[in-house]
Amino acid sequence: MNLASILLTQAEEKEGLRESLRLLDLPAAWVVVLVILPLFALVTWIGYGRETISTPMRAVLSGLRLLAFLLLFFVLARPVLVERREEVYPAEVLVLLDDSASMQRKDSYSGDEAQRRAIAKAVGAQPSEQSRLVLAQEALDKTILPLFAKGEYEHQLFGFAEATTPLDRPSSATGRGAGTHLGDAVTQALASHRGRPVTDVVVLSDGRSNGGLAVLEAARTAGAAGIPVHTVVIGDTRPELNAVIELIEAPTDALQEDELAVTVRVRSRGGSDLPDAFVTLEEIVDEDGLETQTLAEERVALTEAGERVVLVARAGVGTGERRFRVSIPPLEKETMVDDNRVEFSVHVSPARMRVLYVDGYPRWEYRYLKNLLLRADKYLDVQCFLLSATPDFPQESSANLPALREVPSSREELLANYDVIILGDINPNAISPDPARCEAFMAALREFVEAGGGVLFQAGEFDNPRAFKQTPLEEVLPVVLDPTGVLAFDGDTTRESRPVLEQPTDPHEIVRLHPDADKNRLLWETPSGLRGFYWYQPVRRAKPGTSVLLRHPSDRSTQTGELYPLLVTGYFPSGRTMFLALDSTWMWRFHYGDRYHEIFWRSAIRWLALGRLKSGDRRFRLETSRSAYDLEERITLEARVLNQDFRPSERDGQKVTWSGPEGRPQELELAAVGERGGVYRGSLQVDRPGLYRAWIEEDGKRMSSVEFEVNLPSRENADPSPDPASLALLASRTGGRSLSLSSLDDLASEFPGGEERREPISSSLQDAWDRLGTLLLALGLLSAEWILRKKVELV
Repeated sequence: MNLASILLTQAEEKEGLRESLRLLDLPAAWVVVLVILPLFALVTWIGYGRETISTPMRAVLSGLRLLAFLLLFFVLARPVLVERREEVYPAEVLVLLDDSASMQRKDSYSGDEAQRRAIAKAVGAQPSEQSRLVLAQEALDKTILPLFAKGEYEHQLFGFAEATTPLDRPSSATGRGAGTHLGDAVTQALASHRGRPVTDVVVLSDGRSNGGLAVLEAARTAGAAGIPVHTVVIGDTRPELNAVIELIEAPTDALQEDELAVTVRVRSRGGSDLPDAFVTLEEIVDEDGLETQTLAEERVALTEAGERVVLVARAGVGTGERRFRVSIPPLEKETMVDDNRVEFSVHVSPARMRVLYVDGYPRWEYRYLKNLLLRADKYLDVQCFLLSATPDFPQESSANLPALREVPSSREELLANYDVIILGDINPNAISPDPARCEAFMAALREFVEAGGGVLFQAGEFDNPRAFKQTPLEEVLPVVLDPTGVLAFDGDTTRESRPVLEQPTDPHEIVRLHPDADKNRLLWETPSGLRGFYWYQPVRRAKPGTSVLLRHPSDRSTQTGELYPLLVTGYFPSGRTMFLALDSTWMWRFHYGDRYHEIFWRSAIRWLALGRLKSGDRRFRLETSRSAYDLEERITLEARVLNQDFRPSERDGQKVTWSGPEGRPQELELAAVGERGGVYRGSLQVDRPGLYRAWIEEDGKRMSSVEFEVNLPSRENADPSPDPASLALLASRTGGRSLSLSSLDDLASEFPGGEERREPISSSLQDAWDRLGTLLLALGLLSAEWILRKKVELV
């Protein structure tokens, strides 16, 4: 039997006969009480009040006369016998049984022996030994359904999870539903019995609704129909002891030999004064996740508010996809351990970073930064160009690269040879004596960023960033320039200032000089840390969608009222951009040497380079929107492809190969989207959980790849604890009762019986006074009075 057939089922109809006596001509009640009855009493008293007879005899004779008067009044009121034939519809009760996966859980019910005994009495089983579903089924079979039978209520049983279906018996429920749609269940059950004699709805559930119509909306629907909903919460309603790890931030891409920082929040629920626990960061070595290598461990206090923890994995030598796990040991008596760990993947690129550094003159910033770039990182290839140098000056570069003779100005040169471009204090219209080359450089640099390249604008006292106003590069900048061109530094160049972190407790990787957030803040903001600055270039504000990493400690913009931004990052649209308003990072070497100066610039360059380096080949990039999906979701793959000239591909489609846990390769054709070309998109549906891979091949060589994980739906495990508040709200808004298994006996008062619906078929009237019995009764009363009067010698 399905829900559609229930809609067509008619309740059993029983024919009933009801008889009643009515007085058709009965005066108003006040007339009877205030006039007629006192009149009868007065006449009776007048007849016997002054007679010289004994008191008992006077009472008997007065009573006989009064009864005669009442009989006369009864006859005059015209008594009739009303006979009614009716159709009787038994009262119906809708019973909703939670059939979701959370009902398979067992609750300990520890610490409350009285509750345990009450539940055991109601369901006939020890609650700690049975699942929630079994307890609900036993409660129905042993207590609730017999109560309905006693009151002659008919019941219709439904099981509900994501859908609502009729059940033949409570044991038909399996507890396998992937979600709990309580609101939908109530409204669908009521809709299927619209117009029926439904008197009540009874819900047996843990109350944790995680989808469908809101419970409050369902309560309004039932309340409007005048049908009370009684709820029985299944499960231990006390907070469950549980430790939870939530992933706050983890990188998705990194470069070889990068340190990887992951931020998690560890919290507990259901307990207090819990012992400290150790949070562990591990790298998963094998495909099955059984072999791991511990990378970091931190001690953390378990509180309901939660504690933020940053774990840093040391630089690794491997490339490709690295999988990590953050975990916390289960607590004593903890039953839910699925949320004691989280896993994530990071794509590590082996490609070398190629940097072009252009500055206007040999300022101190140029001298120290140039030297740092040339020697600091073995994965860094650098070419420098100083615009103020004479033509015969040997421009500096890495040992494996030739010296530049001019600034590269074509898009092909920039896209083929560089990942990051650093622009010092330069005027883009002065990079060449030929104005056409200057225009070409700005156009090429813009296309370079659009294709995924990274560019850093470092302010200087002469040109950067003012010279970029009203050029193609103004839009690339992550900050808004002053439209008047007069905004400039007007402070005291003898006063040292120190930047303040925008997010000191969770600093961006570029400004994370130390893994400990407190020590990192001391480095940036206190005199015991890095040297400050004496000059900076103010800008109007950061553009929407960008991230401010550092601000001035006191100077504010007159337009926005905010502290001036000193370090801002952004995206345009696939590439990465950065603006640095300071020209004195070389001063950070004081006391610390190159330590923090190198960490900052290496992090900045690597962050800028990731837009180009996260694919195996710079002309191909394959991505998914997320790294993990639920099994029922479709996975969307997007490829961005450039041709040999680094222009968007004009192909109609792009072939992608993918494989699942079994390793069998399959092909998927991505279709071209958009008008600009080079972007291809397609989706696939998988039928089993596990780790999946997709890649693009050209001439047998893997050009770009991506990995993603498919998991079983986890809504029922996200929070399986009972939610008595939702059930209580549903009951109170509809005039029902909210109960627990230990208080099932209180449900009896809501089902007293006699609530069947009766619909009249016919009725008839028959005079009740026009009968022999009425005459004999009158004669008997009068005769008895006459005989007694004669006995006492009254006339």
